Amino acid sequence: IPCPYPLASGTGSVTCSVCKAGFYLKASADPADVFKSPTDYCKPCPSDAACPVGTTLETLVLPRGFWRASFSSAELTECRAFGGDGQAGQARCVGNVDPGEASGRRVQEA
Repeated sequence: IPCPYPLASGTGSVTCSVCKAGFYLKASADPADVFKSPTDYCKPCPSDAACPVGTTLETLVLPRGFWRASFSSAELTECRAFGGDGQAGQARCVGNVDPGEASGRRVQEA
C-alpha cells in the first residue's frame, strides 16, 4: 500500500511516518497522527530551501546566500551584500549546505 500524500517511509521502515522530498515535517507528532492528517503536518518546502525525504522544520537545508531567524522558522531571507575594501557588493552569508550541519543560519567572512 503506498503512503498517503505527502508522506513517505524512512529507509528500512514499513510505516509512512516522514514527509516525502519537497516537504518538511512542521512539528513533532505521533506517527499515527501524522498518518491520519498528513497535510496538517507535512508542509511544502520553502522555494529557496531543499527538503530531502525526512526533512523537519529544524533540518531545512538552506542554500548559500540565505538565512533564517531560528530553527522554528520556515521563512528564509536572502543575505544582503556587505561593503568593504574590494569586497563591495559581495555577500558573505552562507546557508547550511550540509543537512547534517547544526546551524541553520550563519554569517561568515568571505
